[in-house]
Amino acid sequence: TGQSTLAEVNNSAAAKMETGDYTGAREILEKALKNSALFFPFRYNLGVCCLHLRDLRKSLLHFKKAQAVVPEYSGTYLRMGTIYQQWYQDNEAIDSYRQALKWNKNELNTYVLIGDLFFNRRQHQLAKKYYDQCLRINSHFNNAILGKAKILFMEQDYYKALNTLKAINTRKEYDKTYHYYYAETSFKLQDYKTASEHYGILLANK
Repeated sequence: TGQSTLAEVNNSAAAKMETGDYTGAREILEKALKNSALFFPFRYNLGVCCLHLRDLRKSLLHFKKAQAVVPEYSGTYLRMGTIYQQWYQDNEAIDSYRQALKWNKNELNTYVLIGDLFFNRRQHQLAKKYYDQCLRINSHFNNAILGKAKILFMEQDYYKALNTLKAINTRKEYDKTYHYYYAETSFKLQDYKTASEHYGILLANK
């Protein structure tokens, strides 16, 4: 059937993507799109290929067309947000991430992405709002805890910042900037041994 043929072509492209052959996958998808312009997997995967190949404008174009076909898929908005971030278009990135949350309110890292953008703009209260929203869903989500610790550090509340950093479970996935803030906070509290240990971990992970 037509649908099974489309799936076979998409699987062929996906197999190349898995091996890192984004150029080969792009060629397959561009050819397939000529006859199936509204097939969402072609559009989305072509956007991913262009993203990996650093053709960001074409990538965004394909993601926008994919979003028009299946507007409820949150992953498309996340990809668009990363492109806008690479262009330093923070407002557009925030709008894209908010659209992602509209369709998937349980995607924890999206709250952190928005929070980090506000944090980098020194809009700490807005950043805190998104970190808190994330933690209301999962009170142990490492990167949201880190976000709150970063705000406390910037407010020079070093004891609270350190206690918040201690709540991060490093046996699970976490942002490695944790070590920077742990080192800096320890240094401010004159715990130079701990500061040195975390600076060392940072250097080892460069």
